[in-house]
Amino acid sequence: MGFYYLSIFSIFPLGIAYGLLLLIFWGIARLTRGMPGRKALLSIVGVVFLVLPVAEELWIAWNFGQACKEAGTFIYKKVQVEGFYDNTHGWRADKLRASGYRFVEGRDTTSGRNSYWRHELEGDQVRSFKIDRPTARYYYKWPQRDAVVGHKMYKQIEEITDVQTGDVLGRSLQYGRTSAWFFVALDDPGMSCPRPGEKPGVLLYRLVLEPVATK
Repeated sequence: MGFYYLSIFSIFPLGIAYGLLLLIFWGIARLTRGMPGRKALLSIVGVVFLVLPVAEELWIAWNFGQACKEAGTFIYKKVQVEGFYDNTHGWRADKLRASGYRFVEGRDTTSGRNSYWRHELEGDQVRSFKIDRPTARYYYKWPQRDAVVGHKMYKQIEEITDVQTGDVLGRSLQYGRTSAWFFVALDDPGMSCPRPGEKPGVLLYRLVLEPVATK
């Protein structure tokens, strides 16, 4: 089970919900006086009313816990490379210089159309220019990002692929969930598995693509 964080403020909406259900239960108890099977009926209603306010949390927690069993970072093969194609975000020139890679390619997502660029290290200088299409053999991408996979649950996948062979060299699979209806707090941080501090796949390409320049 993957229960959400506790919040003392959540006592208030839950208290209101249970208070209303208690009034309804009291009304049912009065209306069923003298009715055959009254005790069994009230027992069933009581159990339903007890679970009902937290039913959403139980449902999310169960499904989240099951999904987390397959989450993690999986490295199938490591390779030495001069550079790669990054389909996730842009790179600054100083970031390339510090990375150890000799080049990185990417896609411009701000122009509204497919436009590709390449940063290339020449000595201590970084040369940046546009390209017609990626030429790197290895791709770093997010096939899924915040993809809804259930009620208040999402999934993120990172992959390193060899476009020549079609092989997946590494994959990071992360699940996340949001809070149930009664959660009240100053912030709703969300929950993920593996947790951010336990997820080396944040820099998945670093685990799979070893810069030739550092060898």
